[in-house]
Amino acid sequence: MEKITIRDIARLAGVSKSTVSLVINNSPRVDPATRRRVLAVITRHNYVPSATASALAKGGRPPFIGMIVPGLTWRMVAPLNFGVASVIERTPYEIILYTSTNDHDYAPVIDRMLASGLSAGVLVISQDQAMQPLLDLHEQGVPVVLINTLGSHFDLPSVEADNYEGAYGAVRHLLDLGHRRIASLAGPMTYPCCQDRQRGYEDALTEAGVPIDVSLTLQSGFEPPVARELVRELLDRADRPTAVFAHNDVTAYAAMEAAADRGLRVPEDVSVAGFDDIPSSAHVKPALTTVGQPFEAMGQQAARMLLAAISPESAPGGQGQPPARVHLPTTLVVRDSTGPAPA
Repeated sequence: MEKITIRDIARLAGVSKSTVSLVINNSPRVDPATRRRVLAVITRHNYVPSATASALAKGGRPPFIGMIVPGLTWRMVAPLNFGVASVIERTPYEIILYTSTNDHDYAPVIDRMLASGLSAGVLVISQDQAMQPLLDLHEQGVPVVLINTLGSHFDLPSVEADNYEGAYGAVRHLLDLGHRRIASLAGPMTYPCCQDRQRGYEDALTEAGVPIDVSLTLQSGFEPPVARELVRELLDRADRPTAVFAHNDVTAYAAMEAAADRGLRVPEDVSVAGFDDIPSSAHVKPALTTVGQPFEAMGQQAARMLLAAISPESAPGGQGQPPARVHLPTTLVVRDSTGPAPA
């Protein structure tokens, strides 16, 4: 026998698919008689796990918080997960992880999440995909909060680091060390977060009276092999830069490798600064100066916002309705890869 679908439930109950979704997610927008009819069909056909069906039938909420992550191997996922868990574990909810890399359409993942009826709300980490499925999920009564979604701006609550101020502070640090020819190793400029980092780089130079040299901005696209080759070529120039600001840490490592390829020392001949402060940045040689994103705090803030959206009484501290968008401050972590500009 084929597994029953949300469309089957809608047909048997004589309602639309969206109405079934609203009932599954305990939305108050469904009248009591319709809710009872849909829940009766759901229970009769064992459409949701019995524990969830029982909770819904009693007027309760689904017992889980869903998290869509781009992959468990992504370096920022662990501290973000830790931050989320440190908040959610103090509540009656449990966490379900769904993985969906940016190479694959995550719409089926969202469909499965909606069809199961298990998730009271959804946290979405670092996705570079169309937001329409999440907007649809939100419209159907499932609260959604975005975390570090590359600076993309949509009509959904979100938490991200202050990319502009982080980049501005890193370049100010290099300027204070006497550097005036500072290259920018940029990520994909289609990402708002990279646009903010580039703007921070340019504003710091402008405020210091340093003209913007467009030839010093390299489009690496966050690809380390591309970044390494571009920096090699830049360091071959007679007017090579004395410092490189990379839009993330892994391309900063590539810049340091390029300097070594050309027989240059970091930081004596060229300084390198990155962005993210992933754990390995403290252990590379030389240890990387970088902008630390508050990943754990971002996870905590997003979890609190989601709980407040699900129900104000379940939010720690009774926060009420969550803010639309939160930018958390970054921290410049100064290590060994930056030093005074060479004479």
